[in-house]
Amino acid sequence: MTLQESLTHGTTNKRMVGIKAPYFDGTQPCAQTDPEIFFPENAQESRQVKQLVQSICTSCEFKEPCLSYAMVNPVHGTWGGLTEFQRNKLGARKRQYA
Repeated sequence: MTLQESLTHGTTNKRMVGIKAPYFDGTQPCAQTDPEIFFPENAQESRQVKQLVQSICTSCEFKEPCLSYAMVNPVHGTWGGLTEFQRNKLGARKRQYA
């Protein structure tokens, strides 16, 4: 599976979940990276690649729309530099202060 397929459709444990990411145009830094690192299968794998993924996302001009998309859609994996756990925590914090 290519990165574009993963980001366009989303992946969880290598299953397609039908997610559309309209802002993805293939010019992002992640397009040059193995898509599997954005969708770790377990906590140990997640810890091992977290810094690499975050460094890729940090330099990306699409980081904000990517994270915004992930905050309002039920996606798995790392989006906008944040893991699913981190996004859930951020969402809970936003709801607490809303």
